[in-house]
Amino acid sequence: MGYGIEDKKGFYQEYVGKWVVVYPAGINTQFSGKLVEIIDGYGALKPFQGGKIEKGKLVRKLIGDDGRSLVPLVGSAIEPTTKESIINYCKMFNKKSEESSSK
Repeated sequence: MGYGIEDKKGFYQEYVGKWVVVYPAGINTQFSGKLVEIIDGYGALKPFQGGKIEKGKLVRKLIGDDGRSLVPLVGSAIEPTTKESIINYCKMFNKKSEESSSK
């Protein structure tokens, strides 16, 4: 067995079709959504957790109609999750945001 991007692609392939959180190496953020395909070392998430401006406020939600999110996979940690968990995280973020802005 050799090393390189092909081996990593095979590793990440087992997550295609599943809900995941991706923690890219060297980036202080995370990305979550449903991994639908792998393209040249990037994972395509659709739907994905993102932010939209609604009524002048940033609202976190699952975004699926506006394309997909490409996130780097090579060197990234990946964690399985559920759609419900992502939705609940969005609700919690939005509630905290609303509480902060009403103070």
